[in-house]
Amino acid sequence: DCEGYSDSRGLFSARKAIMQYYQLKKLPNLHIQNIYTGNGVSELINLAMQALLDDGDEILIPAPDYPLWTACATLSGGHVVHYICDEQADWNPDIEDIKSKITDKTKAIVVINPNNPTGAVYEKDVLEQIVRVAREHELMIFCDEIYDRLIMDGYQHTSIASLAPDLFCVTFSGLSKSHMIAGFRIGWMV
Repeated sequence: DCEGYSDSRGLFSARKAIMQYYQLKKLPNLHIQNIYTGNGVSELINLAMQALLDDGDEILIPAPDYPLWTACATLSGGHVVHYICDEQADWNPDIEDIKSKITDKTKAIVVINPNNPTGAVYEKDVLEQIVRVAREHELMIFCDEIYDRLIMDGYQHTSIASLAPDLFCVTFSGLSKSHMIAGFRIGWMV
């Protein structure tokens, strides 16, 4: 069938493969209609920020960060508040710093795991603490997991969405890093 437009979320077969991958990672509440493919993760981050942030909404983003997150949130009218990932603590997020920066305008938290640019892979207990904070303050979680298949030195990646079945989580990933095909521009959000 080559006439007309394809589904705006992407090809069904690609979305089905993505769904099966995340079923293996134990993501809850997976439905194929909630999987979107796009022109790389960058496009999808921008679309999600535009759709989910209102002018003046605060969004917590790690520092150091991947600058695209700050740019997309700002261009979408959001106010970026950076939380510390502490070098002395192996670049893990400082949970107390996160808590101290939450206001009544805070709508979401971004988790980049494995982190770009630090390379830190967050342990499950760190992710559980972030989930508790998000749950307590009813925050959306945006998780950039583009490096989740490039784990070395015995580390194991846990998807934060697998720990938060009751929260609104958007997980971003793609094939650019793990398959070294950035020029193909294959990304998705779940």
